[in-house]
Amino acid sequence: MIIHVNDTETVPEVEGTLFGMVQQSVNSLVTLKNTGSNTMNYRFQEYNGATWVDIGVSGSDTYNTIASLAVVTLELTSALQQVRLVGNASGGAFLEFSITWHVTRPSGGNIPTAIAC
Repeated sequence: MIIHVNDTETVPEVEGTLFGMVQQSVNSLVTLKNTGSNTMNYRFQEYNGATWVDIGVSGSDTYNTIASLAVVTLELTSALQQVRLVGNASGGAFLEFSITWHVTRPSGGNIPTAIAC
């Protein structure tokens, strides 16, 4: 089964959580588009049961900046269940994002509804 989400989020000047999701130990295709007029800082984090830890290092696809009107597409991989995107932009910005998951659903099984956290 394929789950696809499209949404938008206002990016504040002070770093904050832009969205969270249950990763379910599968890879996700993530597209981020900065539709604001200021450069946006972002980093993906995973929850290890005690604290949020950055996925990747500064300058990587998972921890970087997006210029105004730029688009970043990446495959997000985490063995942990909870993942979030945090970010900020001096003067604020606006983020359009989409996420696609491939999820295994057994025959006759429920459609997952807990995809955000």
